Amino acid sequence: MALVISYPVSMEVNFTPEQEAQLAQLATKAGINPKQFVEHTVLRLIAADTQVHTPAPELPVWDLGTIGPLHRRDLYDDAI
Repeated sequence: MALVISYPVSMEVNFTPEQEAQLAQLATKAGINPKQFVEHTVLRLIAADTQVHTPAPELPVWDLGTIGPLHRRDLYDDAI
């Protein structure tokens, strides 16, 4: 039987038996029951989503004289 978590505002979450087993394992490691584990996890996601994210700092541009400017994104794929 899959774990079903109900909320007063008619919210329901259904998990497969495999997902339920994974949640039970993680909850056991955390020392709480699966329902509390799911609630804490969702609340952490909501809190992280509402936090103000600071923008990435400006990347340096190197002036190479007559060749032109060289941006970090020209060298590395991770730069935006």
